[in-house]
Amino acid sequence: MELIVGLVVVAGLVAFFFWPKVSEKIDDVQEDITEAREAVEEKFEEVSEDVEDAVKEALNNLPTKAQLMKLTKAKIDELAQEVGITLDRRQTKEKMVAELQKQAKKAKQ
Repeated sequence: MELIVGLVVVAGLVAFFFWPKVSEKIDDVQEDITEAREAVEEKFEEVSEDVEDAVKEALNNLPTKAQLMKLTKAKIDELAQEVGITLDRRQTKEKMVAELQKQAKKAKQ
């Protein structure tokens, strides 16, 4: 019984002396996590703006209807995906081109 009481007292003393150091380490880690989160959010905003600018530029540089009609349906679909537009490849090429132009016009606004 005395051994158990002695161990509890020793454990209490160890905790008393080392807890401030452990607590300080925890605070440091939390601060590092906060700084990392802020850095990631900042980079995400920068990248998001870059992607948005690239999509707008791609929308502005889409081929004309005549140029699109010379492409395959797969290539038209690929161009649409590059600017974030989803087309239905089961449609005719004419309908795909019309839908691409319609959605591109809507996206520019």
